[in-house]
Amino acid sequence: MPSPAEQQPMAAPLPSLCIFGDSHIASVRQALDAGLLPYVSDHLEFWGAYGPAFRQFEYQDNTVLPRKDAEEMVAMINGHGRLALRGDAFSAYLFYGARLRIADFLPPMLATLRQGGHLSAAVRQRVVRRFLEGRKSYRIAQQFARANPGVSVTFAPAPLLTLGVGVPEKTWPEAEGATADERAEALGWLDAEAGLDGITLLHQPEETIVQGCWTDPHFAATGPGSEDDPVHKSPAFAALMLSRYRALLAG
Repeated sequence: MPSPAEQQPMAAPLPSLCIFGDSHIASVRQALDAGLLPYVSDHLEFWGAYGPAFRQFEYQDNTVLPRKDAEEMVAMINGHGRLALRGDAFSAYLFYGARLRIADFLPPMLATLRQGGHLSAAVRQRVVRRFLEGRKSYRIAQQFARANPGVSVTFAPAPLLTLGVGVPEKTWPEAEGATADERAEALGWLDAEAGLDGITLLHQPEETIVQGCWTDPHFAATGPGSEDDPVHKSPAFAALMLSRYRALLAG
């Protein structure tokens, strides 16, 4: 049987792609090393940092620069000697995870809607903008898209928490049981605003979602210390996301 990657529409490889992110890009690297990723680019680089170092970035003159405390980690993750990341250095950027957590937006929004709550268009726009622009990584993506109109900018928010793993700080029982149509409505609000910024959002596949607002435990993070980690996901999940990205490129 063909793999999920083989079943997706084919797209010509990008001349170059940078995957920008936080600790979520570790699973993409693991998927790459395991041969799970589709071929999406003739030249692929990673750029970013894990943990507190991810907050140590500055943006100026179409360039992301790490502060001194983050330089060593950026160099280790990139592996190509690229400490400064220019918005025109690659033909495409995929922001992956990068502290934009869909679990902070979708479950509470679904809970509101499923309890009969109504948001006016103006309020909805404010809520969406606050969520997106509240993260420096999204603001960097905005700047890249604005300053480099010929460059493809895609953002894959960190996915929903994994069901039954760890102890989430807050849950939204009212969101459980939400339908695909209900999720699509709320995610569509994000898509519309991001589209105005020249950014395409890449959401987690529907088949990875269970009980309305959780990620299927089949895609839970793997490796030592991941037993109580509901946030990160497996290399198999990363492979699915990159396959969806390739399909997105194919149109």
